[in-house]
Amino acid sequence: MRKYISYAKTVKPVLSTDALKRLSDFYLAMRAASETEGSPVAITARQLESLVRCSEARARVALKKEVSGEDAEAAIAIMKRSLEEVGIDVSSYKMDIDLIMTGKPKSVRDKMQVVLSALMQMEKETGMVEKALLVSELESKYKVSRAESERILTQLLREGTIYEPREDCLKKT
Repeated sequence: MRKYISYAKTVKPVLSTDALKRLSDFYLAMRAASETEGSPVAITARQLESLVRCSEARARVALKKEVSGEDAEAAIAIMKRSLEEVGIDVSSYKMDIDLIMTGKPKSVRDKMQVVLSALMQMEKETGMVEKALLVSELESKYKVSRAESERILTQLLREGTIYEPREDCLKKT
């Protein structure tokens, strides 16, 4: 086994045109899915690089000099499975690579931005913003539910993006 692993490390497979075409077709199809404005990014160049490395690793294990289309398809299947398990935004059911990269799907980041902008707007007028007033403003004007507003505000408080100078009053940090 040690001799096999040692020899396999010396094998440097190159991408065949078939493998290159399959990987690029998959990448372009995934990028096309995220071209509409407001949709999350489904795949990045970093994931394309990992697809190439996985394909090369599969060929290396088989001691091949060239990465075949089958090797590329196996890497694509692994990537699809991974994205399906951890890269899907549960609110929109779309693949969102931001969920893996930042821990927050695009839809949550967008709602957080709405809450922050509403807070900053109200803060310009009054200096400090009453939490109840902000929640009702978000509910009526921005169609963000009361429960969701409370959850987002709690998260922003925990992160330190906003703070409570006194009870039930909020300010942006």
